[in-house]
Amino acid sequence: MSQTIEGTSKGVSPDKTSLPEEMKVTEIPIGSGQDNHGDIRPLDEHAFNFWSVFSLAFSCINSWVALVVSLATILTAGGPTAVVYGFIYATSCTMANVLSHGEMFAVFPTAGGQYHWAAMLSPPGSRAAISWFTGMSNVIGLWLGIAAAAFLCTNMVTSIILVNNPDFILTPGKQYGIFIAMTMFAPLSALGVGSKANRRIEMGLMVLSIIGSLVIIITLLAKASPRASGSFVFASITNETGWNSPAIAWLIGLLPSSYAFIGFDIVYHVSEELPNAKKEGPRAANWTILFSGISAWVIIVCVLFAISDVDRVLGTAYGLPFAQICMDATNSKAATTAFILILLIVFSNATRGNTISAGRTLMAFARDGMLPYGGVFMTVKLGEPIYGIILSVIVALLVGLVQFGPQAAFNSLTGGSTIFFFISYTIPCACMLFGGRRRLNKLFPDRQHNLGKWGMVCNMVSIFFVFQSLVIYVFPAARPVTPDNMNYVIVYAAFFGVVLVALWHGYAKNRYHGPRVRMPTDQGSPIYEE
Repeated sequence: MSQTIEGTSKGVSPDKTSLPEEMKVTEIPIGSGQDNHGDIRPLDEHAFNFWSVFSLAFSCINSWVALVVSLATILTAGGPTAVVYGFIYATSCTMANVLSHGEMFAVFPTAGGQYHWAAMLSPPGSRAAISWFTGMSNVIGLWLGIAAAAFLCTNMVTSIILVNNPDFILTPGKQYGIFIAMTMFAPLSALGVGSKANRRIEMGLMVLSIIGSLVIIITLLAKASPRASGSFVFASITNETGWNSPAIAWLIGLLPSSYAFIGFDIVYHVSEELPNAKKEGPRAANWTILFSGISAWVIIVCVLFAISDVDRVLGTAYGLPFAQICMDATNSKAATTAFILILLIVFSNATRGNTISAGRTLMAFARDGMLPYGGVFMTVKLGEPIYGIILSVIVALLVGLVQFGPQAAFNSLTGGSTIFFFISYTIPCACMLFGGRRRLNKLFPDRQHNLGKWGMVCNMVSIFFVFQSLVIYVFPAARPVTPDNMNYVIVYAAFFGVVLVALWHGYAKNRYHGPRVRMPTDQGSPIYEE
Protein backbone atom coordinates (compact mmCIF):
# COMPACT_ATOMS: atom_id res chain seq x y z
CA MET A 1 0.00 0.00 0.00
CA SER A 2 1.05 3.57 -0.51
CA GLN A 3 0.64 4.30 3.18
CA THR A 4 0.07 2.55 6.50
CA ILE A 5 -3.50 2.89 7.67
CA GLU A 6 -4.31 1.95 11.22
CA GLY A 7 -7.66 1.43 12.80
CA THR A 8 -9.57 -0.49 15.35
CA SER A 9 -12.05 -3.28 15.07
CA LYS A 10 -14.48 -5.10 17.24
CA GLY A 11 -13.11 -8.02 19.14
CA VAL A 12 -9.90 -8.70 20.96
CA SER A 13 -6.74 -9.08 18.98
CA PRO A 14 -4.54 -12.09 19.66
CA ASP A 15 -1.14 -11.70 21.20
CA LYS A 16 0.99 -10.79 18.22
CA THR A 17 4.19 -11.69 19.97
CA SER A 18 3.33 -15.31 19.33
CA LEU A 19 2.63 -14.81 15.65
CA PRO A 20 5.08 -15.56 12.85
CA GLU A 21 6.68 -12.47 11.38
CA GLU A 22 4.72 -12.59 8.13
CA MET A 23 1.44 -12.46 10.05
CA LYS A 24 2.34 -9.36 12.09
CA VAL A 25 0.44 -6.85 10.04
CA THR A 26 -1.28 -3.55 10.46
CA GLU A 27 -4.93 -4.22 11.16
CA ILE A 28 -7.63 -2.34 9.31
CA PRO A 29 -11.26 -2.43 10.43
CA ILE A 30 -13.56 -4.42 8.27
CA GLY A 31 -15.89 -2.42 6.05
CA SER A 32 -13.39 0.39 5.62
CA GLY A 33 -12.81 2.49 2.61
CA GLN A 34 -10.88 5.75 2.56
CA ASP A 35 -12.17 9.19 1.82
CA ASN A 36 -10.28 11.73 -0.27
CA HIS A 37 -8.61 13.15 2.84
CA GLY A 38 -6.87 9.85 3.50
CA ASP A 39 -8.98 8.99 6.54
CA ILE A 40 -10.60 5.66 7.24
CA ARG A 41 -14.21 5.86 6.20
CA PRO A 42 -16.47 2.81 6.37
CA LEU A 43 -19.00 1.89 3.75
CA ASP A 44 -22.56 2.17 4.98
CA GLU A 45 -22.92 -0.80 7.32
CA HIS A 46 -26.70 -0.69 6.96
CA ALA A 47 -26.94 -0.17 3.21
CA PHE A 48 -28.51 -3.61 2.78
CA ASN A 49 -30.88 -5.97 4.48
CA PHE A 50 -31.79 -9.55 3.58
CA TRP A 51 -34.38 -8.59 0.97
CA SER A 52 -32.24 -5.95 -0.71
CA VAL A 53 -29.26 -8.33 -0.93
CA PHE A 54 -31.46 -11.12 -2.27
CA SER A 55 -33.07 -8.81 -4.85
CA LEU A 56 -29.64 -7.50 -5.86
CA ALA A 57 -28.24 -11.00 -6.39
CA PHE A 58 -31.34 -12.31 -8.16
CA SER A 59 -31.60 -9.32 -10.47
CA CYS A 60 -27.87 -9.45 -11.24
CA ILE A 61 -27.68 -13.08 -12.35
CA ASN A 62 -31.20 -13.32 -13.90
CA SER A 63 -30.66 -16.95 -14.81
CA TRP A 64 -33.76 -17.21 -16.97
CA VAL A 65 -32.61 -14.38 -19.23
CA ALA A 66 -29.16 -15.95 -19.61
CA LEU A 67 -30.83 -19.16 -20.82
CA VAL A 68 -33.33 -17.48 -23.14
CA VAL A 69 -30.68 -15.44 -24.97
CA SER A 70 -28.49 -18.57 -25.33
CA LEU A 71 -31.07 -20.63 -27.24
CA ALA A 72 -28.87 -20.80 -30.34
CA THR A 73 -26.25 -22.78 -28.42
CA ILE A 74 -28.84 -24.90 -26.63
CA LEU A 75 -30.78 -25.89 -29.77
CA THR A 76 -27.70 -26.81 -31.81
CA ALA A 77 -25.61 -28.47 -29.09
CA GLY A 78 -27.55 -31.15 -27.27
CA GLY A 79 -31.00 -29.80 -27.96
CA PRO A 80 -33.76 -29.12 -25.43
CA THR A 81 -32.70 -31.95 -23.13
CA ALA A 82 -29.33 -30.24 -22.61
CA VAL A 83 -31.10 -27.42 -20.80
CA VAL A 84 -34.16 -29.22 -19.41
CA TYR A 85 -32.07 -31.81 -17.57
CA GLY A 86 -28.71 -30.09 -17.75
CA PHE A 87 -30.02 -27.05 -15.93
CA ILE A 88 -31.30 -29.21 -13.07
CA TYR A 89 -27.82 -30.70 -12.84
CA ALA A 90 -26.17 -27.26 -12.96
CA THR A 91 -28.55 -25.89 -10.32
CA SER A 92 -27.85 -28.80 -7.98
CA CYS A 93 -24.08 -28.45 -8.36
CA THR A 94 -24.21 -24.68 -7.93
CA MET A 95 -26.28 -25.11 -4.79
CA ALA A 96 -23.61 -27.50 -3.46
CA ASN A 97 -21.05 -24.78 -4.20
CA VAL A 98 -23.04 -22.09 -2.41
CA LEU A 99 -23.70 -24.34 0.58
CA SER A 100 -19.96 -25.01 0.79
CA HIS A 101 -19.28 -21.28 0.70
CA GLY A 102 -21.94 -20.74 3.35
CA GLU A 103 -19.88 -22.50 6.01
CA MET A 104 -17.03 -20.06 5.38
CA PHE A 105 -19.28 -17.06 4.83
CA ALA A 106 -20.88 -17.58 8.25
CA VAL A 107 -17.46 -17.15 9.88
CA PHE A 108 -15.69 -14.69 7.54
CA PRO A 109 -18.26 -12.26 6.06
CA THR A 110 -15.93 -9.85 4.24
CA ALA A 111 -15.91 -7.96 0.96
CA GLY A 112 -12.93 -10.07 -0.11
CA GLY A 113 -15.11 -13.15 -0.11
CA GLN A 114 -13.43 -16.11 -1.75
CA TYR A 115 -9.84 -14.94 -1.44
CA HIS A 116 -10.19 -14.20 2.28
CA TRP A 117 -11.64 -17.67 2.84
CA ALA A 118 -8.83 -19.25 0.85
CA ALA A 119 -6.28 -17.37 2.96
CA MET A 120 -7.78 -18.39 6.26
CA LEU A 121 -8.19 -22.08 5.38
CA SER A 122 -5.04 -22.80 3.37
CA PRO A 123 -1.67 -23.95 4.78
CA PRO A 124 0.39 -21.05 6.20
CA GLY A 125 3.25 -21.58 3.78
CA SER A 126 1.07 -21.17 0.70
CA ARG A 127 -1.55 -18.84 2.16
CA ALA A 128 -0.43 -15.71 0.34
CA ALA A 129 -0.10 -17.31 -3.09
CA ILE A 130 -3.38 -19.21 -2.90
CA SER A 131 -5.40 -16.23 -1.70
CA TRP A 132 -3.77 -13.86 -4.20
CA PHE A 133 -4.52 -16.09 -7.19
CA THR A 134 -8.05 -16.70 -5.90
CA GLY A 135 -8.72 -12.99 -5.56
CA MET A 136 -7.20 -12.06 -8.89
CA SER A 137 -9.16 -14.83 -10.64
CA ASN A 138 -12.32 -13.42 -9.09
CA VAL A 139 -11.55 -9.89 -10.30
CA ILE A 140 -10.69 -11.05 -13.83
CA GLY A 141 -13.92 -13.03 -13.87
CA LEU A 142 -15.80 -9.90 -12.82
CA TRP A 143 -14.08 -7.77 -15.46
CA LEU A 144 -14.84 -10.29 -18.19
CA GLY A 145 -18.30 -10.69 -16.69
CA ILE A 146 -19.01 -6.99 -17.16
CA ALA A 147 -17.98 -7.30 -20.81
CA ALA A 148 -19.92 -10.55 -21.30
CA ALA A 149 -23.13 -9.11 -19.84
CA ALA A 150 -22.73 -5.97 -21.94
CA PHE A 151 -22.18 -8.20 -24.98
CA LEU A 152 -25.44 -10.07 -24.38
CA CYS A 153 -27.23 -6.76 -23.86
CA THR A 154 -25.72 -5.54 -27.13
CA ASN A 155 -27.22 -8.56 -28.87
CA MET A 156 -30.63 -7.70 -27.41
CA VAL A 157 -30.42 -4.09 -28.60
CA THR A 158 -29.37 -5.27 -32.04
CA SER A 159 -32.26 -7.72 -32.14
CA ILE A 160 -34.75 -4.97 -31.28
CA ILE A 161 -33.34 -2.87 -34.13
CA LEU A 162 -33.56 -5.77 -36.60
CA VAL A 163 -37.14 -6.56 -35.62
CA ASN A 164 -38.16 -3.00 -36.49
CA ASN A 165 -35.68 -2.38 -39.31
CA PRO A 166 -34.71 -5.60 -41.14
CA ASP A 167 -32.44 -3.62 -43.49
CA PHE A 168 -30.17 -2.51 -40.65
CA ILE A 169 -26.54 -3.51 -41.24
CA LEU A 170 -24.52 -4.09 -38.09
CA THR A 171 -20.85 -3.09 -38.35
CA PRO A 172 -18.16 -3.63 -35.69
CA GLY A 173 -18.15 0.11 -35.04
CA LYS A 174 -21.91 0.23 -34.44
CA GLN A 175 -21.70 -2.88 -32.30
CA TYR A 176 -18.94 -1.38 -30.17
CA GLY A 177 -20.93 1.84 -29.77
CA ILE A 178 -23.87 -0.13 -28.36
CA PHE A 179 -21.44 -2.11 -26.20
CA ILE A 180 -20.03 1.12 -24.71
CA ALA A 181 -23.54 2.31 -23.84
CA MET A 182 -24.39 -1.00 -22.16
CA THR A 183 -21.11 -1.01 -20.22
CA MET A 184 -21.40 2.61 -19.08
CA PHE A 185 -24.86 1.96 -17.68
CA ALA A 186 -23.22 0.26 -14.69
CA PRO A 187 -21.18 3.13 -13.19
CA LEU A 188 -23.70 5.81 -14.14
CA SER A 189 -26.54 3.99 -12.40
CA ALA A 190 -24.48 2.87 -9.39
CA LEU A 191 -22.90 6.27 -8.73
CA GLY A 192 -25.57 8.64 -9.92
CA VAL A 193 -28.52 7.92 -7.64
CA GLY A 194 -27.20 7.07 -4.17
CA SER A 195 -27.27 3.87 -2.17
CA LYS A 196 -30.91 4.06 -1.01
CA ALA A 197 -32.16 4.62 -4.54
CA ASN A 198 -29.93 1.80 -5.75
CA ARG A 199 -31.61 -0.61 -3.33
CA ARG A 200 -35.03 0.46 -4.62
CA ILE A 201 -33.87 -0.01 -8.21
CA GLU A 202 -32.67 -3.52 -7.45
CA MET A 203 -35.94 -4.44 -5.79
CA GLY A 204 -37.84 -2.97 -8.73
CA LEU A 205 -35.76 -4.92 -11.23
CA MET A 206 -36.48 -8.17 -9.39
CA VAL A 207 -40.21 -7.41 -9.47
CA LEU A 208 -39.99 -6.54 -13.18
CA SER A 209 -38.08 -9.77 -13.83
CA ILE A 210 -40.79 -11.85 -12.14
CA ILE A 211 -43.80 -10.06 -13.63
CA GLY A 212 -42.16 -9.69 -17.04
CA SER A 213 -41.30 -13.38 -17.27
CA LEU A 214 -44.88 -14.33 -16.36
CA VAL A 215 -46.30 -12.03 -19.04
CA ILE A 216 -43.90 -13.45 -21.63
CA ILE A 217 -44.50 -17.15 -20.99
CA ILE A 218 -48.28 -16.79 -20.64
CA THR A 219 -48.47 -14.84 -23.90
CA LEU A 220 -46.19 -17.20 -25.82
CA LEU A 221 -48.00 -20.35 -24.66
CA ALA A 222 -51.40 -18.81 -25.39
CA LYS A 223 -50.47 -17.50 -28.84
CA ALA A 224 -48.01 -20.08 -30.19
CA SER A 225 -49.56 -22.37 -32.81
CA PRO A 226 -48.56 -25.07 -33.27
CA ARG A 227 -46.69 -25.59 -30.03
CA ALA A 228 -43.76 -27.96 -29.65
CA SER A 229 -44.52 -31.49 -28.50
CA GLY A 230 -43.59 -32.94 -25.14
CA SER A 231 -41.21 -35.36 -26.85
CA PHE A 232 -39.36 -32.42 -28.44
CA VAL A 233 -38.95 -30.62 -25.12
CA PHE A 234 -38.20 -33.56 -22.85
CA ALA A 235 -36.65 -36.20 -25.11
CA SER A 236 -35.02 -34.67 -28.19
CA ILE A 237 -31.25 -34.50 -28.61
CA THR A 238 -29.69 -32.55 -31.45
CA ASN A 239 -26.10 -32.34 -32.62
CA GLU A 240 -25.23 -29.73 -35.20
CA THR A 241 -21.78 -29.08 -33.77
CA GLY A 242 -19.77 -31.31 -36.08
CA TRP A 243 -18.63 -33.47 -33.17
CA ASN A 244 -19.22 -37.18 -33.76
CA SER A 245 -20.20 -37.77 -30.15
CA PRO A 246 -23.71 -36.65 -29.08
CA ALA A 247 -22.38 -36.69 -25.50
CA ILE A 248 -19.85 -33.96 -26.28
CA ALA A 249 -22.54 -31.92 -28.02
CA TRP A 250 -24.81 -32.34 -24.98
CA LEU A 251 -22.04 -31.19 -22.63
CA ILE A 252 -21.40 -28.14 -24.81
CA GLY A 253 -25.12 -27.39 -24.58
CA LEU A 254 -24.78 -27.51 -20.81
CA LEU A 255 -22.53 -24.44 -20.77
CA PRO A 256 -25.32 -21.82 -20.82
CA SER A 257 -26.69 -23.49 -17.69
CA SER A 258 -23.32 -23.04 -16.01
CA TYR A 259 -23.07 -19.39 -17.05
CA ALA A 260 -26.62 -18.73 -15.82
CA PHE A 261 -25.49 -18.60 -12.18
CA ILE A 262 -22.29 -16.61 -12.59
CA GLY A 263 -22.10 -13.60 -10.30
CA PHE A 264 -23.92 -14.90 -7.23
CA ASP A 265 -20.84 -13.93 -5.21
CA ILE A 266 -22.08 -10.34 -5.20
CA VAL A 267 -23.73 -11.37 -1.91
CA TYR A 268 -20.25 -11.93 -0.46
CA HIS A 269 -18.81 -8.67 -1.73
CA VAL A 270 -21.51 -6.49 -0.14
CA SER A 271 -21.55 -8.43 3.15
CA GLU A 272 -19.74 -5.66 5.06
CA GLU A 273 -22.79 -3.47 4.38
CA LEU A 274 -25.23 -6.11 5.63
CA PRO A 275 -26.16 -6.26 9.34
CA ASN A 276 -25.92 -9.76 10.81
CA ALA A 277 -24.12 -10.91 7.67
CA LYS A 278 -23.11 -14.25 9.20
CA LYS A 279 -26.75 -15.32 9.21
CA GLU A 280 -28.40 -13.25 6.50
CA GLY A 281 -25.59 -13.52 3.93
CA PRO A 282 -25.59 -17.31 3.51
CA ARG A 283 -29.39 -17.32 3.57
CA ALA A 284 -29.54 -14.72 0.79
CA ALA A 285 -27.06 -16.69 -1.34
CA ASN A 286 -29.01 -19.92 -0.87
CA TRP A 287 -32.31 -18.27 -1.73
CA THR A 288 -30.77 -16.69 -4.82
CA ILE A 289 -29.69 -20.01 -6.31
CA LEU A 290 -32.85 -21.88 -5.31
CA PHE A 291 -35.30 -19.26 -6.55
CA SER A 292 -33.27 -18.48 -9.69
CA GLY A 293 -32.94 -22.18 -10.52
CA ILE A 294 -36.62 -23.03 -10.13
CA SER A 295 -37.91 -19.95 -11.96
CA ALA A 296 -35.40 -20.23 -14.82
CA TRP A 297 -36.24 -23.91 -15.39
CA VAL A 298 -39.97 -23.23 -15.58
CA ILE A 299 -39.47 -20.29 -17.94
CA ILE A 300 -37.09 -22.04 -20.36
CA VAL A 301 -39.39 -25.09 -20.56
CA CYS A 302 -42.32 -22.80 -21.42
CA VAL A 303 -40.25 -21.01 -24.06
CA LEU A 304 -39.26 -24.35 -25.61
CA PHE A 305 -42.93 -25.36 -25.82
CA ALA A 306 -43.63 -22.08 -27.65
CA ILE A 307 -41.31 -23.03 -30.54
CA SER A 308 -43.32 -23.59 -33.74
CA ASP A 309 -40.52 -24.16 -36.25
CA VAL A 310 -37.00 -24.97 -35.05
CA ASP A 311 -35.37 -24.33 -38.41
CA ARG A 312 -36.94 -20.88 -38.69
CA VAL A 313 -35.89 -20.07 -35.12
CA LEU A 314 -32.26 -21.05 -35.76
CA GLY A 315 -32.18 -19.24 -39.11
CA THR A 316 -33.76 -16.07 -37.77
CA ALA A 317 -32.97 -12.72 -39.31
CA TYR A 318 -33.57 -11.02 -35.97
CA GLY A 319 -30.30 -12.00 -34.33
CA LEU A 320 -31.79 -13.78 -31.31
CA PRO A 321 -33.77 -17.03 -31.68
CA PHE A 322 -36.00 -15.75 -28.88
CA ALA A 323 -37.06 -12.84 -31.10
CA GLN A 324 -38.19 -15.28 -33.79
CA ILE A 325 -40.15 -17.31 -31.23
CA CYS A 326 -41.95 -14.14 -30.15
CA MET A 327 -42.67 -13.07 -33.74
CA ASP A 328 -43.97 -16.52 -34.68
CA ALA A 329 -46.27 -16.59 -31.66
CA THR A 330 -47.57 -13.01 -31.63
CA ASN A 331 -47.03 -11.87 -35.23
CA SER A 332 -46.43 -8.46 -33.68
CA LYS A 333 -43.32 -6.30 -33.86
CA ALA A 334 -44.56 -4.27 -30.90
CA ALA A 335 -45.01 -7.32 -28.66
CA THR A 336 -41.68 -8.81 -29.73
CA THR A 337 -39.93 -5.52 -29.08
CA ALA A 338 -41.57 -5.22 -25.66
CA PHE A 339 -40.55 -8.75 -24.67
CA ILE A 340 -36.92 -8.27 -25.70
CA LEU A 341 -36.92 -4.90 -23.95
CA ILE A 342 -37.96 -6.61 -20.71
CA LEU A 343 -34.99 -8.97 -21.08
CA LEU A 344 -32.69 -6.04 -21.80
CA ILE A 345 -33.78 -3.96 -18.82
CA VAL A 346 -33.53 -6.74 -16.26
CA PHE A 347 -30.30 -8.23 -17.63
CA SER A 348 -28.54 -4.88 -17.87
CA ASN A 349 -28.29 -5.14 -14.10
CA ALA A 350 -25.73 -7.92 -14.60
CA THR A 351 -23.17 -5.36 -15.81
CA ARG A 352 -24.05 -3.25 -12.80
CA GLY A 353 -23.77 -6.12 -10.34
CA ASN A 354 -20.40 -7.27 -11.66
CA THR A 355 -19.14 -3.69 -11.52
CA ILE A 356 -20.30 -3.27 -7.91
CA SER A 357 -18.62 -6.56 -6.97
CA ALA A 358 -15.38 -5.67 -8.74
CA GLY A 359 -15.17 -2.27 -7.04
CA ARG A 360 -15.57 -3.77 -3.58
CA THR A 361 -13.15 -6.61 -4.27
CA LEU A 362 -10.52 -4.13 -5.43
CA MET A 363 -11.16 -2.11 -2.28
CA ALA A 364 -10.50 -5.25 -0.24
CA PHE A 365 -7.33 -5.87 -2.29
CA ALA A 366 -6.07 -2.39 -1.53
CA ARG A 367 -6.89 -2.76 2.14
CA ASP A 368 -4.82 -5.95 2.22
CA GLY A 369 -1.83 -4.44 0.42
CA MET A 370 -2.36 -6.42 -2.78
CA LEU A 371 -2.33 -3.41 -5.11
CA PRO A 372 -0.03 -0.49 -5.77
CA TYR A 373 -1.61 2.89 -4.98
CA GLY A 374 -3.86 1.13 -2.50
CA GLY A 375 -5.19 4.36 -1.01
CA VAL A 376 -6.73 5.26 -4.35
CA PHE A 377 -8.79 2.09 -4.54
CA MET A 378 -9.96 2.52 -0.94
CA THR A 379 -11.53 5.88 -1.78
CA VAL A 380 -15.27 5.85 -1.14
CA LYS A 381 -17.49 8.46 -2.80
CA LEU A 382 -21.25 8.42 -3.21
CA GLY A 383 -21.28 5.26 -1.13
CA GLU A 384 -19.16 3.32 -3.64
CA PRO A 385 -15.42 2.52 -4.04
CA ILE A 386 -15.34 4.82 -7.02
CA TYR A 387 -11.88 4.21 -8.49
CA GLY A 388 -12.28 0.44 -8.39
CA ILE A 389 -15.50 0.85 -10.35
CA ILE A 390 -13.82 3.17 -12.87
CA LEU A 391 -10.91 0.77 -13.41
CA SER A 392 -13.32 -2.15 -13.89
CA VAL A 393 -15.31 -0.28 -16.53
CA ILE A 394 -12.13 0.74 -18.38
CA VAL A 395 -10.90 -2.87 -18.48
CA ALA A 396 -14.29 -4.07 -19.74
CA LEU A 397 -14.27 -1.45 -22.50
CA LEU A 398 -10.78 -2.55 -23.55
CA VAL A 399 -11.83 -6.20 -23.57
CA GLY A 400 -14.76 -5.24 -25.78
CA LEU A 401 -12.35 -4.18 -28.52
CA VAL A 402 -12.04 -7.87 -29.46
CA GLN A 403 -15.23 -7.45 -31.49
CA PHE A 404 -13.14 -5.72 -34.15
CA GLY A 405 -11.49 -9.12 -34.63
CA PRO A 406 -13.22 -12.46 -35.22
CA GLN A 407 -16.81 -12.47 -33.96
CA ALA A 408 -16.08 -15.77 -32.23
CA ALA A 409 -13.63 -13.99 -29.91
CA PHE A 410 -16.44 -11.70 -28.76
CA ASN A 411 -18.82 -14.65 -28.42
CA SER A 412 -16.30 -16.40 -26.12
CA LEU A 413 -16.49 -13.69 -23.46
CA THR A 414 -19.11 -15.61 -21.48
CA GLY A 415 -16.87 -18.67 -21.39
CA GLY A 416 -13.83 -16.63 -20.40
CA SER A 417 -15.62 -14.97 -17.51
CA THR A 418 -17.07 -18.28 -16.34
CA ILE A 419 -13.67 -19.96 -16.17
CA PHE A 420 -12.19 -17.31 -13.87
CA PHE A 421 -15.33 -17.14 -11.74
CA PHE A 422 -15.24 -20.92 -11.36
CA ILE A 423 -11.59 -20.88 -10.33
CA SER A 424 -12.35 -18.39 -7.56
CA TYR A 425 -15.41 -20.42 -6.51
CA THR A 426 -13.66 -23.78 -6.28
CA ILE A 427 -10.37 -22.90 -4.54
CA PRO A 428 -12.05 -22.20 -1.16
CA CYS A 429 -13.98 -25.48 -1.52
CA ALA A 430 -10.71 -27.30 -2.18
CA CYS A 431 -9.16 -25.64 0.87
CA MET A 432 -12.11 -26.84 2.93
CA LEU A 433 -11.80 -30.38 1.58
CA PHE A 434 -8.06 -30.65 2.13
CA GLY A 435 -7.60 -29.61 5.75
CA GLY A 436 -9.67 -26.45 6.06
CA ARG A 437 -12.77 -28.23 7.35
CA ARG A 438 -10.83 -29.80 10.21
CA ARG A 439 -9.50 -26.39 11.17
CA LEU A 440 -12.88 -24.71 10.88
CA ASN A 441 -14.57 -27.41 12.97
CA LYS A 442 -11.89 -27.04 15.63
CA LEU A 443 -12.17 -23.27 15.92
CA PHE A 444 -15.89 -22.84 15.20
CA PRO A 445 -17.73 -26.03 16.17
CA ASP A 446 -20.92 -24.07 16.90
CA ARG A 447 -20.97 -21.87 13.78
CA GLN A 448 -24.40 -21.00 12.43
CA HIS A 449 -23.94 -22.87 9.14
CA ASN A 450 -22.41 -26.31 9.55
CA LEU A 451 -23.14 -28.94 6.90
CA GLY A 452 -21.74 -31.73 9.04
CA LYS A 453 -21.12 -34.95 7.12
CA TRP A 454 -22.65 -33.41 3.99
CA GLY A 455 -19.98 -30.74 3.90
CA MET A 456 -17.38 -32.94 2.23
CA VAL A 457 -19.98 -34.17 -0.26
CA CYS A 458 -20.84 -30.59 -1.24
CA ASN A 459 -17.13 -29.74 -1.52
CA MET A 460 -16.49 -32.70 -3.83
CA VAL A 461 -19.56 -32.03 -5.98
CA SER A 462 -18.50 -28.40 -6.35
CA ILE A 463 -14.96 -29.30 -7.38
CA PHE A 464 -16.10 -31.98 -9.84
CA PHE A 465 -18.62 -29.68 -11.51
CA VAL A 466 -16.12 -26.86 -11.86
CA PHE A 467 -13.40 -29.04 -13.34
CA GLN A 468 -15.85 -30.68 -15.74
CA SER A 469 -17.04 -27.26 -16.87
CA LEU A 470 -13.49 -25.94 -17.24
CA VAL A 471 -12.60 -28.83 -19.55
CA ILE A 472 -15.72 -28.50 -21.70
CA TYR A 473 -15.46 -24.71 -21.89
CA VAL A 474 -12.20 -24.91 -23.84
CA PHE A 475 -13.62 -27.37 -26.40
CA PRO A 476 -14.36 -25.94 -29.85
CA ALA A 477 -18.11 -25.43 -30.07
CA ALA A 478 -18.12 -26.64 -33.68
CA ARG A 479 -16.03 -28.67 -36.07
CA PRO A 480 -14.16 -28.28 -38.32
CA VAL A 481 -12.50 -25.42 -36.48
CA THR A 482 -12.07 -22.15 -38.36
CA PRO A 483 -11.16 -18.62 -37.21
CA ASP A 484 -14.88 -17.78 -37.42
CA ASN A 485 -16.03 -20.54 -35.05
CA MET A 486 -12.93 -21.08 -32.92
CA ASN A 487 -13.36 -21.16 -29.16
CA TYR A 488 -11.26 -18.25 -27.88
CA VAL A 489 -11.81 -19.12 -24.23
CA ILE A 490 -8.40 -20.80 -24.11
CA VAL A 491 -6.87 -17.57 -25.46
CA TYR A 492 -8.44 -15.52 -22.64
CA ALA A 493 -7.37 -18.11 -20.07
CA ALA A 494 -3.80 -18.26 -21.36
CA PHE A 495 -3.41 -14.48 -21.66
CA PHE A 496 -4.69 -13.65 -18.19
CA GLY A 497 -2.92 -16.68 -16.72
CA VAL A 498 0.41 -15.36 -17.98
CA VAL A 499 -0.45 -11.88 -16.68
CA LEU A 500 -1.22 -13.28 -13.22
CA VAL A 501 2.00 -15.27 -13.02
CA ALA A 502 4.00 -12.22 -14.10
CA LEU A 503 2.25 -9.95 -11.57
CA TRP A 504 2.79 -12.43 -8.77
CA HIS A 505 6.51 -12.82 -9.36
CA GLY A 506 7.07 -9.21 -10.38
CA TYR A 507 5.09 -7.46 -7.66
CA ALA A 508 2.94 -9.38 -5.20
CA LYS A 509 5.23 -12.21 -4.08
CA ASN A 510 7.40 -9.97 -1.93
CA ARG A 511 4.66 -7.57 -0.83
CA TYR A 512 1.56 -9.60 -0.08
CA HIS A 513 1.50 -11.92 2.94
CA GLY A 514 -2.21 -12.49 3.37
CA PRO A 515 -5.27 -10.46 4.34
CA ARG A 516 -4.59 -7.51 6.64
CA VAL A 517 -8.15 -7.18 7.84
CA ARG A 518 -9.09 -8.54 11.22
CA MET A 519 -11.69 -11.18 10.58
CA PRO A 520 -14.83 -10.91 12.71
CA THR A 521 -15.44 -14.31 14.25
CA ASP A 522 -17.78 -15.95 16.70
CA GLN A 523 -15.01 -15.83 19.31
CA GLY A 524 -14.34 -12.15 18.64
CA SER A 525 -10.78 -12.78 17.47
CA PRO A 526 -9.18 -13.07 14.08
CA ILE A 527 -7.72 -16.33 12.84
CA TYR A 528 -4.04 -16.06 12.08
CA GLU A 529 -2.74 -19.53 12.79
CA GLU A 530 -4.20 -22.84 13.78
